[in-house]
Amino acid sequence: MNTRFFRATAIGAAILCLAPLMALAQTVADTKEEATKKDHLAIEGTWRAISLEVNGNPVGADDVKKITTENGRDGEWTLLVDGKDVAEGTSTIDPTVTPKTIDFKTTKGNNAGQTAFGIYEMSGKIRKLCIAEQGKPRPADFSATAGSGRMLVVFERVDPTK
Repeated sequence: MNTRFFRATAIGAAILCLAPLMALAQTVADTKEEATKKDHLAIEGTWRAISLEVNGNPVGADDVKKITTENGRDGEWTLLVDGKDVAEGTSTIDPTVTPKTIDFKTTKGNNAGQTAFGIYEMSGKIRKLCIAEQGKPRPADFSATAGSGRMLVVFERVDPTK
């Protein structure tokens, strides 16, 4: 028996079996990239907080309405309180998992150099985020109960025509 023949045949068979898997992996990567671009485009713009709960404590409506965020198309964000820039950074999203995930890397502000892990969902002009405190695991649901180390915030898109 010719061992070279068997090796070549085995290698050829492996390549034939791997080709569809490689094509599938590329399709999945393309789908994730398209979904990410779509969600970044949907997130782009100015959003005003309409509710906020931190570690089980609701924040008063007067304070909540002072919070806005400006989001760029590629994940850049700026957090403003009373119109003043208090933090900036970048976000990385994965809209192909459930719940959708978002990682916030702060580049300017109190938590500069740190990354917080969260989840998000969007429905029309409403965007909901649940974010874990630095060093805490990513939330699995949209809650911020006492002792959870989470923040739950709901934003409403600011109409650019007003």
